Amino acid sequence: MKVSTKGRYAIRALTHLAKAYNEKKCVTIKELSEKEKTAGRYLENIFVKLRKAGIVNSLKGEKGGFFLTENPEKIDMYDILKAVENILEPSECLINPGFCGRVKSCGMRKIWERLSRHIDKFLKKITLKYLADNYFKGQQK
Repeated sequence: MKVSTKGRYAIRALTHLAKAYNEKKCVTIKELSEKEKTAGRYLENIFVKLRKAGIVNSLKGEKGGFFLTENPEKIDMYDILKAVENILEPSECLINPGFCGRVKSCGMRKIWERLSRHIDKFLKKITLKYLADNYFKGQQK
C-alpha cells in the first residue's frame, strides 16, 4: 500500500478540522490551503470525497466552511484513506483476481491477504485525534 498525495493531504487538512472541532468552528478550503501550502482546487476535490464518505460536511455563509461530522476520536485513519484513495490493498491480485492466473493456487496471495488485514487493523486503531495531536506537536518545535 502506498499513500498518495491525496491521502497525505486529506490527513493533514483533517487535523485542522479536528483542532477546530471542540470550538465548533468551520474551516474554509482557503484557510486549509494557506496553512498547509497546498492548492485549494486540489483540496476541494479531496473534500468532495470526504463529504461523500460522511467524514465532513459544510456550512455556507460568512462563518461557513467544513467541519467534522463526528468527534475526531471516532474517525480513524482507515476511514480517511478509504475515502480518498482508490485502493488500500498491498497487491493487485487482491483487487482484481483475474490479474494473475495463479490466484487459486498462489501461496503468496494468502500472505498479501494477511498483510492487508494487518494494515486495515492498524489503520483502524489510529484516530484523527491522535493524528492531530501528533501533527501539531511536531510543528511546535
